[in-house]
Amino acid sequence: MPKIYTRNQGGEDRFYADLRDLGGGQVALRRPGSSRATTDKDEAAQLFADRIRELGGAVSTGFGTPLGEFVEQFLDDNPKGVTERWLKETRFRLRRAVEFFGVDRSLTTIRPKDVRQWLTRFLHLSTSNQRHHLHALSGLYGYAQEMEIVPLGYNPISGLYGKPSVAPTRQRTDEFFEIDEAARFLDASRRLDLHPELIGTFLLTGARRSEVFGLLVGDIDFDLRLVRVQPNPHRRLKRVWSERAVPLWPQLEEILRPYVTGLDRSGDELLFPSQTGEMITDLRKPLGTIA
Repeated sequence: MPKIYTRNQGGEDRFYADLRDLGGGQVALRRPGSSRATTDKDEAAQLFADRIRELGGAVSTGFGTPLGEFVEQFLDDNPKGVTERWLKETRFRLRRAVEFFGVDRSLTTIRPKDVRQWLTRFLHLSTSNQRHHLHALSGLYGYAQEMEIVPLGYNPISGLYGKPSVAPTRQRTDEFFEIDEAARFLDASRRLDLHPELIGTFLLTGARRSEVFGLLVGDIDFDLRLVRVQPNPHRRLKRVWSERAVPLWPQLEEILRPYVTGLDRSGDELLFPSQTGEMITDLRKPLGTIA
């Protein structure tokens, strides 16, 4: 079986390959233009893989850090502290990579053309799904660079000539309210008595829809003048780092203080519950009326 070994020359370990099983003999692993074998382990792995390909062999060197082992380390470490959903989806995509490249495949022997061959397996998927697979593998290599498992800048995904493109989105010119527009919208909600406190919270916090719908009574801190956006039993946040506190502006405090004071609910109950007491999921009809 082909293997890599070292020879100590002048106090340095230099890398050689035993390719006799493939008819290639024992050769020094040296970069083009160099007269001596490399002393760099990662470069040796790449050169070793190239020689095996030249001889028509299958690349599964087991030299360096194996892909399967590092995928599990990456997922266990969860370096970005992301959600369980992200981990589940990333685990699924990376295990697809392990199945294709091989559990013992060295990270440094996977090249852009290998990634291209892997990607062709997902041509039946949407381009966004294809990109998710590439992002998962690219994230793995980013972490491998940080851990010094692969050389700095070594990422075969970045070497792809063309990646699946994202479909162009329709250009919008009405993505946000100007101040006077927001004021008119809030005033209309008050006059129509259509959730003015909820509309005011949307306009004056900039929070996402589910974040506002899932606010608890206790998330409004009048003492510190903050609105706390944090996970609770009613909803999660889109990202771990989405947890935050935003200012309770005087205009919003003026709207919310009498509303909260008049509530007969504890701090761990929803600030804006639906008629059934559950979290609101849709406001399109009242928003259309206000508009």
